[in-house]
Amino acid sequence: MDKERTGQLITELRKEKGLTQKQLADALNVTDKAVSKWERGLSFPDISMLEPLSELLDVSIMELLAGERQDEDVTMTREEAKDLINASVELGEEEIRHKKERSRFIIIILIVLTLLLISLTLNIISLLR
Repeated sequence: MDKERTGQLITELRKEKGLTQKQLADALNVTDKAVSKWERGLSFPDISMLEPLSELLDVSIMELLAGERQDEDVTMTREEAKDLINASVELGEEEIRHKKERSRFIIIILIVLTLLLISLTLNIISLLR
């Protein structure tokens, strides 16, 4: 699965429908920043978004996962479909792990800054006495 190819397909289909990123985002109840990330290949739509996204863009879920339109007479094997779905789930899990790591890093920075402020405050108080 290729996030960039899927993003290009989403962009192409959205423009064909005459939708802005904001309009697509509103229809899916996500932010326009999320749509922008999908289209730039920085992230992949959550698996729960695939069905409504495919319906809005009038394309199959498998085409979204593959990142390309497929001829109607070409069918995907069960194994190919399963691989695409598994890859989608793995991408979602990877993004969740990345967000958790970033959150932990921010928390650590905030704790360090808080401790520094407490230390500075205590030093100022001791100087004033």
